[in-house]
This record gives sequence, structure tokens and C-alpha cells, in this order.
Amino acid sequence: MVVVGGGPAGAVAARHATVVGARVLLIEQGDGSGEPARCTGLVSPRTLDLLGASTTSVLREIRGGTLHAPGGRTLNIRAETVKAVVLDRGRLNRELIELAASAGAEVRTHTRAVAATTGRVWTKHQGNKEELKTAVIIGADGPQSAIASWFSLPHPTQLLVASQVVVTEDHLTPDGIEVFFGSDVAPGFFVWAVPAEERCLRVGLAAPLGTDTNALLSRFMERRFPGEVVERIRGVIPIGTVETTVGDGVLLVGDAAGQVKPTSGGGIYTGGMCARIAGEIAGYAALAGKPNRKTLTEYERRWQREIGREFRFGLAARRALSALSNSEIDAIFAAIDEPSILSLIAKKGDIDYPSRLVHSFLPHQELWPRLLALITALGGWGKIEELARLAFAPRDHVTL
Repeated sequence: MVVVGGGPAGAVAARHATVVGARVLLIEQGDGSGEPARCTGLVSPRTLDLLGASTTSVLREIRGGTLHAPGGRTLNIRAETVKAVVLDRGRLNRELIELAASAGAEVRTHTRAVAATTGRVWTKHQGNKEELKTAVIIGADGPQSAIASWFSLPHPTQLLVASQVVVTEDHLTPDGIEVFFGSDVAPGFFVWAVPAEERCLRVGLAAPLGTDTNALLSRFMERRFPGEVVERIRGVIPIGTVETTVGDGVLLVGDAAGQVKPTSGGGIYTGGMCARIAGEIAGYAALAGKPNRKTLTEYERRWQREIGREFRFGLAARRALSALSNSEIDAIFAAIDEPSILSLIAKKGDIDYPSRLVHSFLPHQELWPRLLALITALGGWGKIEELARLAFAPRDHVTL
């Protein structure tokens, strides 16, 4: 089988397919270094275990952060435990590719897929073209996936454009991030500032397609972080999973499938979870000689069962939050600016499973008046119904 794309999702899928006994070729059009990393690298501590990676790529441990409202109010949230880690994204990528190779996968860098159909992939390496026969193709080639196009599979329909810089900063908080909200800084999303390497801060923002995020970020940096910019990156973030991730002899995984957290744009954890399933199902299908849509649909059933509800909850939350005005955001900040609420958020908040925070509020009746104020700020019960349904429905009984 052939895996197209050597990012975390592709490398994990290749490794897991190899583990079940399949013969795997992983092709990557870059050099496999993971550079430049179009990623902030902020993930939950559980992510490395999920990926099967070591802690060598960890730069920092994050225990809290400061949220900034448009009107100037700030909320400081700090947990006693590590809530996230910041990664050297390139180092992680290289380790995952090495793990795939160690498991038995063949890795070819500087190799690009130029065409594909059921059972065949055509590649190009240093001007040389090659036709490969394969039982299954896994498309891990990003939100504008060529594999999806060649197999007439859907692309993510909602995309954000993102810009990020690495800036020198002498006074950063070593274990805390900052998040800034407001239509003037990042319409429909937010600005993040994440400490990374020594004296380095990763600052970025995302906004709907068509927004000049470079200009927005430059203006923000002038006001807030006027240090020396040492790196700039730009990319797109898919928001919302695609309608189907399988076809005859093909699977989509990671950004190609839109398997990204809608609330934050992070995809390493979710993509890695789905990639493990994709590799296993594709590997078994290849070995059995039955790589048709019916057999591969088990992949879709399994990732939907594992994390589909969280994707849907996140998308509903993203829709609600992206529609808020600056004054409504200020009202939400005011509603939750209470020590017991902030303490509960710090303790129970989970960047991989934001719906769990909803559950954690229910036993605390003393907080219900504040929650009513929050519901009012969000636009009333009408906007809350979908979030509540997705947060509390049984995992196997949530419809798309």
C-alpha cells in the first residue's frame, strides 16, 4: 500500500499499517524534516503517547494562560497540572518518520504523487516517473489533497487562512500562553502567543479565506510584540470533517479529511488518532485482498465512534463563537470572570475534548446563575441547544 504525505498523520498511518503486516511505501514530496513547520506545536500531554513518540520534541510544559477580551478585560487561568506541551514540530515529524521506517515501511522523500487511480499511483522523483501498483492508497496530503481530487472525494469546505511568526521576546511567561479575541485582531477566530524555544514566541492568527492575515498579524505585532521576527509561515486550516473519507482502494486522513479540532485548528492529536485506525484498517484490507469501499468503511465507522461527536460539538461551538460581536465576547468574559468558574475551567478544561467542560459545570448549582448569564451572552437558548445535544448525546446516537 502507498501512503501519500509524510506529516504526522501519514507517518503514523504508515507505521500502523506495517505493524499489522502490510507492505508499505510512504512518499513525501519534501525532505522529511518537517520544516518549515506550518504548525504552532501546542498539544495535550496525551498526544505523544497516542502517536507513539518520545518526549524529545517537547520544548515547554504549559500550565495556564491569559485570555484577552476586545474591551480589555483579561482572564488568568492556571492549573496545578500540565495542560499542554509545546513541541519542536520538525523534530516530532522526523521521529515519526523514523518510527515508520523502523517498523518496516519504505520511505521515499523528494517524491511527489502526480496521478492516482484505484490500484495505481504515479510518482515523480528527480524528474523520473514511476508507476506503482498498490492495494490501498492513504491520502495524508493536506486540506487541498490531490488524492481526494483524483478519487472524486470531497475536500473540506470550510477553510481558514492562518499566518504565524516566531518573534524574539525577553519577557515571555515560560509556562503560559496568551489568546486574544476581537474582530479587529482576528475576525471569526483568535490570536495566539505560545512560548517556544528560548526567548522565542510563536504568535499567529487565523481568519476566513480572503482575509489578509499577514497584514492583521503585522499590525498586531507592532502593538503587542514588537520584537525581531525570525520566521514567517502561512497556511490553511480545514474546519469540519469531509462527508466521506473512503472510496474504493483509498482512505483520507488528517487535514485531507478535515480531522482538525474546529475550536482551535489543532490537528496533531485528532489526525494521529484517526491515522492509527486508518493504517490498521488499510493494512488488513490490503492483506485480505479486499480494499473496496465496503471494507474500508470500517475506518470511517471507527473514527466517528472514537471522536466524531467531539468534531461535531467543536464545529457547533465554532459556529456560535465566530458569529459573536466584540460586545458579546466582552459579555461572555464578564459572565465567567469569577474565581470558582476560572478554577473549574483550569481543572477540567481539556484542549482535545472541550465538550467535557460542559459536563463539569452541571454538579455546581452555585454557578448556574453565571451560566445563565453566559447563555444570554451567547444569544440565548436557541444557540445552546445544538451544543447541549452534541455534548450529552450518547456517542453512537449523534447524527450528522
